[in-house]
Amino acid sequence: MSDRELDITKFSYESYRKLKKNLGEFDAVVECNEIAIREFIEKAQAKDAGDYIKNLSFKHRVKVDAVDFIKFGSRIRHYYLTSVFQQSEQFLKDFKEEWKLYFPNKEWLEIKSGETILQNTLRTLSLRISSDLIEFYEYYRLVRNHMSHNDRDIDKLRSLLRKTQENKNEFLSDLNLSGTPNSLETIGFDDFLILTNIVKHIAFSICSQSKPDNNKIAEALFEHSKKNNGSAYKGLKKLKNNEKRYNNALKSFIITTFGRFSSTDIEEVVSELKRLLA
Repeated sequence: MSDRELDITKFSYESYRKLKKNLGEFDAVVECNEIAIREFIEKAQAKDAGDYIKNLSFKHRVKVDAVDFIKFGSRIRHYYLTSVFQQSEQFLKDFKEEWKLYFPNKEWLEIKSGETILQNTLRTLSLRISSDLIEFYEYYRLVRNHMSHNDRDIDKLRSLLRKTQENKNEFLSDLNLSGTPNSLETIGFDDFLILTNIVKHIAFSICSQSKPDNNKIAEALFEHSKKNNGSAYKGLKKLKNNEKRYNNALKSFIITTFGRFSSTDIEEVVSELKRLLA
């Protein structure tokens, strides 16, 4: 049975949907950029590379004398990873603030010395995520750090790279990925694909394992309906006299805002939301 056929809840916070949107937009930029890199290198190597680059330099009025093609491609792909990590860390900050709104009486633990934002999040929420997957994430985090401080973490980088290659990495098939990270010197487009999928998977796992109770979700939806001059609130209220259309509209509003819900969860949220809209 496929995942789509299962009667399950796949709740997501707004911070996750923002992350997916931003990464989706960035994916398109990276893919176009990757085409441009490959086309440039292919054409340069098919001709006299020096003359080809000089002609392009003159044409576009950008002074370039020579290019190390290996470093050129690898360094740009390092920037791909840096950008993904910026999005990942922004998600963790946004999620923390959003979580506090749903759980005002729970404590968010202070970050320890040397602890990453992700480690602090997992410790606060007592969440479990595959250690192999976390090692991939940590390896790419150290690659990102090395770009800014090239004397940092090199021994740990090499050790983590070996571990990622030796682990079972069963999570890869679940994410439809193959292969393991490349070395620092040979980071490629495949590394970007691995990281962006891992980031989305970790973010979704954090959300789904931190789902508020259904009454809190209904309260959040009620407040959400009053945004934008109450357009959703007014639209839902207009349907109250048509039970079937009203129920369908409420379910659509819930799923659009927070993702997929099991039949039991959605009926509970609908019931509470109706009470609030009464």
